[in-house]
Amino acid sequence: MSVNFGSMKTAVANRIQDTSTNMKALIGGYINHRLRDVLRRANIHAINPDFTMTATSASTVVSASTYTLPSDFGKELYVFNSGTNKDISRLSLDRLEQEYTQELENAGTVYHYSIFDTKNTSAASAEASAARVKKIRFWKAPTTDNYFTIPYLMAQADLSSDTDEMNVDCEQAVEYGATADAWMYKRQFAKSQYFEQLFEKAVQALIWDKTNQANEVVMMNPQALDRNDGIE
Repeated sequence: MSVNFGSMKTAVANRIQDTSTNMKALIGGYINHRLRDVLRRANIHAINPDFTMTATSASTVVSASTYTLPSDFGKELYVFNSGTNKDISRLSLDRLEQEYTQELENAGTVYHYSIFDTKNTSAASAEASAARVKKIRFWKAPTTDNYFTIPYLMAQADLSSDTDEMNVDCEQAVEYGATADAWMYKRQFAKSQYFEQLFEKAVQALIWDKTNQANEVVMMNPQALDRNDGIE
């Protein structure tokens, strides 16, 4: 059974023998920080496999190439163009600028996409009120409506209510990490280092457990290269 946010804060507070309201508020931040760290390092994510979007024809919409992504968007798994039955490749905005300087405003077949963070205070009210939004830009801007399937890894939302429960079995590692942060706050550096070591050990155990699947054998498949072919 998953441990809720309130009980985790209490467990950490009891370890450092400070159960004050202010300390528990700090511990809540430490827990969320360590939770994101654990999920990132162990490569554990919830997936939204069904997200789709339409890029509208550039002939009818000026900003046809740029769209705001969902607030829980983390990283895309791929971007599939349903009209052409092909994946399109990712290209960062800086590389897009470098490689297609004279063609950035061109419309036509979509070849690449870029995803970036930004703040747009001049947009609609929902977007203007957000501290940060994530957007996707298609290049070239489509000349006809394009339909994309974009499954993505969901960003971890912060635990906030004491009744919030984690859907990943990593409470022990998160508590160890939060305890290390709490001892650091109290300038108890030796104690902080001790719990940091427990945190690292727990994370490594979690990674091992995730990759060690009983019905899956992971093997290397090395292939020799012909020295006359060179390496590209």
